[in-house]
Amino acid sequence: PGRTVTDISPETVGELSRLPNIIGIKDASNDLSRVARHRALCGREFVLLSGEDPTAVAFNALGGTGCISVTANVAPEACARLQQATMIGDFEGARAIDAMLVRLHRALFLSPSPGPAKYALSKLGLCSDEIRLPLVGPSDGVRQEIDAALEDAGLLE
Repeated sequence: PGRTVTDISPETVGELSRLPNIIGIKDASNDLSRVARHRALCGREFVLLSGEDPTAVAFNALGGTGCISVTANVAPEACARLQQATMIGDFEGARAIDAMLVRLHRALFLSPSPGPAKYALSKLGLCSDEIRLPLVGPSDGVRQEIDAALEDAGLLE
């Protein structure tokens, strides 16, 4: 809802889940109570994906089945291990991985996308940080925060 300025109620999602071409939803509402409501209304086979990295562990603990992640663009291995841990019920392990990534989750949203992610990827030598107008890259202060977050996550040597 924060990105689209609209919302789909859990009841509507429940109705939509009965359509053959709709198999899941990305929920970026930051309302963790919706996971149980969606699960109850949509059934066990319906795919529930978190759209918010900072709440992905809790989302999965409540019945989610994964995350459409921004952080995974920068730290794919750690994010995959985090998701795998939640799927086998190792929430202690998932929380430990998430603790390494918490600063990065935040830093990647300090400026409009895709600027922070492209800057972080450029620091890892994977692409340039070039952004086409009308978008602009992150400020120097945001870049410093991203650098620190990459170090916290163990991604910079």
